[in-house]
Amino acid sequence: MRIFQYTSSKRPIGVKKSKLKRSKDEGLSLAMKLFETKNNRLGKMLSESATSKQRDGERLDRYIKTKEFRDETKILMKNLETISDPNVRDYLQREQ
Repeated sequence: MRIFQYTSSKRPIGVKKSKLKRSKDEGLSLAMKLFETKNNRLGKMLSESATSKQRDGERLDRYIKTKEFRDETKILMKNLETISDPNVRDYLQREQ
């Protein structure tokens, strides 16, 4: 009759599979954390981009309004007596 003794060099049945599964789970967990970090970073960048575009749009609107105001002011301040072309004079008179 032979007696088998457990030695530390041999693993019990199923330890290798569970170790492999644990390794895969840790790798998947690490990949998910990395994905989440990248996803959060991308979301932040998109949010900053949208905010920047909104600010640019507001600046453009202010620029256009200022330019229109300047043009209207020029028309209002124009001395109609100095304009020799009757069509232009009539147009500016209507604008005033």
